[in-house]
Amino acid sequence: MRRESPTKRRNPSGKIVWLARYTGRDGKRRVAKPTWNRRKGTFTRKADAQRAIDEAYGLSDRPDTLGDYFATWTERHPRAERTNATYNHRISRVANVEIEGIALKDWPLRELRRRHALALVDHMLTNEGRATTGAVGILRSLSAMAEDAITDEVCDLNPFKGVCIRANDPRAKKKPRPIRIFTFEEMHRFAKAAGRYEAMVRVFTDTGLRLGEVLPLRREDFNGETLQVRRTAHEGRILEGTKTDHGEPDAGRIVPVPATLAWMLEAQINLNGPDCALLFPTPRGRLWRERTFYRDLWKPAQEASGLDIRPHECRHSYVTHLRAAGVNDADLAEIAGHRVETMLAHYTHAIGESFHAIRQAIT
Repeated sequence: MRRESPTKRRNPSGKIVWLARYTGRDGKRRVAKPTWNRRKGTFTRKADAQRAIDEAYGLSDRPDTLGDYFATWTERHPRAERTNATYNHRISRVANVEIEGIALKDWPLRELRRRHALALVDHMLTNEGRATTGAVGILRSLSAMAEDAITDEVCDLNPFKGVCIRANDPRAKKKPRPIRIFTFEEMHRFAKAAGRYEAMVRVFTDTGLRLGEVLPLRREDFNGETLQVRRTAHEGRILEGTKTDHGEPDAGRIVPVPATLAWMLEAQINLNGPDCALLFPTPRGRLWRERTFYRDLWKPAQEASGLDIRPHECRHSYVTHLRAAGVNDADLAEIAGHRVETMLAHYTHAIGESFHAIRQAIT
């Protein structure tokens, strides 16, 4: 590798400075402007200019700053389409946040350290007023990007890995929305308020499926006793696989269907007619989009029932009640499409029905 030396210059004031010029592997001449020199390409000490040149040669053939790397990250390291969209959205929200006077996107990845990640957390909680859950999501996205940057030899360490944000962090002004657990009776009353969409809502309440898994269900996915979950819908498109598997030959999972719901699904298929492939089409026979689903189906059901249930709370309620009923953890995790550890950590909630059992056990 060619090692260039700094160029000596005299300012109009007569002061001697050193210019950190180097040649990239594409043959173009550039000026190294490291953050530790306040993004300037001139130096008062020749040794500092040489250091900047040497550092630049290590990065001249690949993205230098966080912003440059982020611009093509999800193209070079693609995940599921929805995951890519989530990562891009989260990181773009903080790309312009100034850390030590420099926008995060302008920081060279090699120079970011744990203190910078902590400064970003402080900004998100104190200045932006984010909930701790939102800040954690952004940190996880940045951490995933940093891990890929290490693989690409753009940086040497992950400054975002291991940074913890307590749920009760006093800097957080915005509290996360609590997950509420509803009884099956309440959820069925909510489904009934949906009118002609009752069967669709009952899939949320009686099978614990995610919104993106319910929308693309097809008539052949129901065999009279179970639902085969193997696709995900996002922004009007159907993608093969679920949140935890995408495109594998054996993608998906099987979910048991209770008798009442099975009867409703049979009626739904007959109502759709033989030419409709979707199990739950829109009134025009098309795939639901998330925003129209909420506008035309879910919010009217909330108003009609007086129950402010969210789709994902049906999933939390489903897992919680079935586990309380004694369903095997491994089986329930398989049905829910999660590892046992994830299910227990995120989907199991207290329902206050163990007091009698505790009193009986202690004599």
